[in-house]
Amino acid sequence: MNNIIQQICENYISEVLLFFDARTIKTLDEIEVNLKEKTDEYLRQMIKAYFEGLDQAIADDKTGRKKKGYVIEQKAVKREIYTQFGSLGFKRRYYKNKLTGGYSYLLDNVVGIESYDRVSGTVSAALVESASEVSYAKSSKYICDGDISRQTVKNKIRRTEDLKAEAPEEKRNIKYLHVEADEDHVSLQDGTDTIVPLISIYEGVEHIGKRGKCINIHHISSYGKSADDIWQEAAEWIYSAYNEDEIEKIYLHGDGAPWIKKGKYYLPKVQFVLDRYHLNKALKEVSGGDELVCAKLKAAIMEADKKSLKELCRELRKDAESDKVKEKVDRFRNYIETNWEGIEAYQDGGSRGSNTEGHVSHVLSSRLSSRPIGWSREGLKAMAELRAYCCSGGHIETKHIRKAEGSYKVTRKILDKVSRSYRNTSKEILHNITVLNIGKVDSLSRTLKGIKNSGYII
Repeated sequence: MNNIIQQICENYISEVLLFFDARTIKTLDEIEVNLKEKTDEYLRQMIKAYFEGLDQAIADDKTGRKKKGYVIEQKAVKREIYTQFGSLGFKRRYYKNKLTGGYSYLLDNVVGIESYDRVSGTVSAALVESASEVSYAKSSKYICDGDISRQTVKNKIRRTEDLKAEAPEEKRNIKYLHVEADEDHVSLQDGTDTIVPLISIYEGVEHIGKRGKCINIHHISSYGKSADDIWQEAAEWIYSAYNEDEIEKIYLHGDGAPWIKKGKYYLPKVQFVLDRYHLNKALKEVSGGDELVCAKLKAAIMEADKKSLKELCRELRKDAESDKVKEKVDRFRNYIETNWEGIEAYQDGGSRGSNTEGHVSHVLSSRLSSRPIGWSREGLKAMAELRAYCCSGGHIETKHIRKAEGSYKVTRKILDKVSRSYRNTSKEILHNITVLNIGKVDSLSRTLKGIKNSGYII
């Protein structure tokens, strides 16, 4: 194994040195492309040598593995897996466990490769994070040049777990906190529609030019969870991220749906605020395009003048041309009366406008419902949680991709046997480089010989 590793290292260094010693100007683009290709190939060869050396060491540990019941069933079974360095191929042994009757590749278990994995953990994480923004096919194209199927990307997304942002190390002190709740309407594969809730928690808005940005925003979303569960998660985030004693009021913005108002029972010091987007939508519907009627109704609402509002609704109902229009007025009046506390909150200057529709559009709709696509329930749950996590500033890591198989423990003796080959090789890595032995003397060869004789390692 020592000779194999040394040869890989020497070939790589020789190729790099000869690339620069070609007596032609190398552009930055050429350097990046060529050296990346050479380096990726070098790393694939080193990983292959490491895996096959480790596989051999496991096989040589006859006493240890036979105590666990493992005997060799087949040798040199090929395996290929896509890594961040490209497609990696290697061979390993197939074992039977006489104690359990099961079969496994011990090397795969040791290095964390599952039976049907086609991509490494780091590539899986990159595919999942990319797929939170684009389709499965595009994610494969961007990350793996299209070498990985859409199904593989989908499978990885469904195996994501523990997508919970870490709370700040020190709790923040804030007087006013804004919590917005709304939902996206999404199509399922069975032809039906469903809703996906979204809760957005932030400290206010800072303005950069004409645009506003929510401060320290945190999104929570899922599919299939009860309203109680999702509000419990929101409350836990607030208690973990903020000093409750410093909070004077939490403004809960929403359209008044029952699941949204349920948040009042989970959040401390809460004030419900009727979302202005949905209010304006209701005003336009009941006024039937009459701007004067719309303006009068809105003025009464913004001043929390309930008496004037009722009078306006009575006049509208009296002048209605049909029962359908009367029903529309009744629905509007009922909507306003049901959410009157949220309208009275407008008198509180701290309640400010909300961004519910903008958040739903950015976090959910842009990926879930803006394209003609039907979701499975499992896929919808995974993608909603993924979008909320990534839009809150989270990044997908290998720890977020669930692994189903256990690992095979190797002894320190086996590890020492494998690592010894690399230690021994590192001492000889510069002794047989072609450019140092062809007799040519120039600034490059003098520099390298100086490094070699000084005992340093590249």
